[in-house]
Amino acid sequence: MNKLKLAAAGAALALSTAVAGATEATDLLSKFYEVADSRPFDRAKLAEFYADDMVDHNGHGGQSAKQSALDTFTALAAGAPDSRHELGMIEPVGDDKVLIYWRYKGTNTDGLFGSEANGNAFDIAGFEVYRVEDGKIREFWHVEELASMGEQLATKK
Repeated sequence: MNKLKLAAAGAALALSTAVAGATEATDLLSKFYEVADSRPFDRAKLAEFYADDMVDHNGHGGQSAKQSALDTFTALAAGAPDSRHELGMIEPVGDDKVLIYWRYKGTNTDGLFGSEANGNAFDIAGFEVYRVEDGKIREFWHVEELASMGEQLATKK
């Protein structure tokens, strides 16, 4: 009987630890998006969320994943200062990952990703999975509607 109680207590502890880890990860990512969308944009504050050796599983090499992510958020804030993420879903996946579905909306008022500033509004969706460890983003996977964004940013004729 004691072995059964010990096993049940161990399982409960493991489950509560996983739930605590998942909650910490979802809280971290919620705060991450608040900082990413804050204006004026604070690159140094956003950098604190990333591990220096973070891995972007959809990255294209060359630059570190952390620097590439920071450059992307810097460009978004500069080219579309009114842009914001609307988090439609933020769900734990296991004890260290978070799945996020978002819509990203804004206006190209200051030139975004090489397109001229033309006042075009954009609205795209994306999914991201982040793995969090020791309070830092260690890995992420992502899919965004970049082709749609390009079309929306194109100069209207």
